[in-house]
Amino acid sequence: MPIANQQPLRMVQALPLGGPPAIWAAFVRQGAWKSWALAAQFVVIVLLVLANMALAKREPDVVVVQPDGKSQYVERSVAGAELARFLAEQKHQPSDITVIRFTKDFLKLATAVNSTTIEAAWPEALAMTAGPLRDRLAQEAAQQKLIEAYKLARIRTELVVDDMALVERTSALLHVRATVKRKKFSLLDATRAPDQDRLVHDVVMRVVPRTSIRPDGLEVLDWRAEPVAPHSPNQEKTP
Repeated sequence: MPIANQQPLRMVQALPLGGPPAIWAAFVRQGAWKSWALAAQFVVIVLLVLANMALAKREPDVVVVQPDGKSQYVERSVAGAELARFLAEQKHQPSDITVIRFTKDFLKLATAVNSTTIEAAWPEALAMTAGPLRDRLAQEAAQQKLIEAYKLARIRTELVVDDMALVERTSALLHVRATVKRKKFSLLDATRAPDQDRLVHDVVMRVVPRTSIRPDGLEVLDWRAEPVAPHSPNQEKTP
């Protein structure tokens, strides 16, 4: 069916739209604001990282403990060069408590013989020594059949440390002298009186880097033991 008043299509020239629509302009402004916000956050993060790095490199303040146990807080800024050098040297040095405990542990493993545990205790004692001493002690024990002899002896040993003194100490070596009373009990006859003796142990230790094998930072470099002569009550005392 023909359409009345049909007119042909006319071509018109396209006109430029000018600026973008208002919503597009808002998106552009919001994107620009987000970019500035991200840049500001990045700058803040960088500053925080630099501040943390500076604090991590800063040496801590010092707490000086007096011989009587009293503590005194000293700021690093007023500690002085000599105290700072002393603390740097002492940082890797074992404390007196560590030295005493290490010495007691070694003497217990090496001399507190128990027939039921000697097979495990003796290797632990050797592990606390330096290479040359370890080889010498292991060779002597093998020649004397030490483990076999003590397993057959059926004894249990108790140690009592009568005295322990630090003879000499340097930055690398320590010499400790311990007077130890030893009692040997029979595992077969509980009514039997224990055998007793007293020994003076000279233990020379070396300061080594702390590792999983040497958590105390010490190893036994040399070890000597001599019996203490029994004291005679009739012995005259010199003035």
